[in-house]
Amino acid sequence: MGGHLALDFANTVDDPEGPERYDHAGTYPELVGWSARIGVLRPDQADALLGAAEEHPRASFATLRRAHALRRILIDMFTEVAMINSGQPAGTERLTPTARWAELRPFVTDAIAHAQLAPGDSMYQLTWPETTRPDAMLRSIALAALDLLTSPQLSRLKKCVACPWLFLDQSKNLSRRWCAMSVCGTDEKIRRYVSRRAARRRS
Repeated sequence: MGGHLALDFANTVDDPEGPERYDHAGTYPELVGWSARIGVLRPDQADALLGAAEEHPRASFATLRRAHALRRILIDMFTEVAMINSGQPAGTERLTPTARWAELRPFVTDAIAHAQLAPGDSMYQLTWPETTRPDAMLRSIALAALDLLTSPQLSRLKKCVACPWLFLDQSKNLSRRWCAMSVCGTDEKIRRYVSRRAARRRS
């Protein structure tokens, strides 16, 4: 729904501050499962990581905490960018993306430190050796965040008007307002309809 790996990871929590909060990466197996579904891990890699997690539960728990820390950084950083894009003035307690770079940089540095350069179809790309390190999926996510921060696409970053999720608006006239029309768009239209109907009845 976010249109970018870094945003999809930031969006793995439903209703983060509300009563319907649900974390799609709340446990290490859920984190691995999400990574496999999104294409960050191959199915066989996911199986290997889950097997290793059973033997080393402390390492997998530490990875989960790092993953949640990375997600919080991405949520804060990209939400700030979305607010800047919408023209909202900065508050005294808000940190700019450049100020938050110090928090993201260790994740990016770790990803690059373990990367290898491999030829692709028309260019080179970063890859990582086969590994059962429990935090293997975080490397792709961290580099995806860096890629978005340094891309012209960042100007298309928005926050859904009906929920906290973030997305890239790829519409021609930049008119998209919801993370997904089938979810928040439909709900918003229903709320507006009910409000108009109530107003007509009062009048």
